[in-house]
Amino acid sequence: MVAHASLPNADLHECKGASAATVGKTIVASGSGTASFKYANPHGGIYFSNIGTPRTITYPSVYTKCDPTTTAGGLAVEYTEATTAKLTYTGTDSVDTRVIANVCLDQSVGADRDIYFKFYVNGVAIAGSETAVTTQSGKMVNIQIAFDIANLATNDYIEVYLKNNDASGDVNIYSFYLTALGLRG
Repeated sequence: MVAHASLPNADLHECKGASAATVGKTIVASGSGTASFKYANPHGGIYFSNIGTPRTITYPSVYTKCDPTTTAGGLAVEYTEATTAKLTYTGTDSVDTRVIANVCLDQSVGADRDIYFKFYVNGVAIAGSETAVTTQSGKMVNIQIAFDIANLATNDYIEVYLKNNDASGDVNIYSFYLTALGLRG
């Protein structure tokens, strides 16, 4: 028997199915003795930035979608990057996913206000993903939210919701970035 390491290049062969695989895919074992070519890390990202004219969300006293009109990051793999501030996973396998949002905001009332954020999948809040920032009127603050979501399935969509946990105050969104990164293996 001859080891692969000692075969001349002309006698080496590629993995079964490699000649038909899409560029950027890698072989992933199923655990049942088979393998197929898949993207190692599905990902997508959207953003909004308008320091001069923020997106104002009228006093969100309950969790309300953070909904600026977003732009696709343009580098999506197995994600749809919508203008509606959401990312939709389009891959065929369920995948654990890290989501990260970065939001620059302020609020319209002179007193300090606590603004809460939470990730939602398919319109349902993700337990444990809530975080908050204290804001002052006219003073922009930035918050980054990160969370791992298990078993994101085909056509599941990710959004960010917020609420003003105090008595009053509209929330102004100056910039918004949402990204998702599949975690295989």
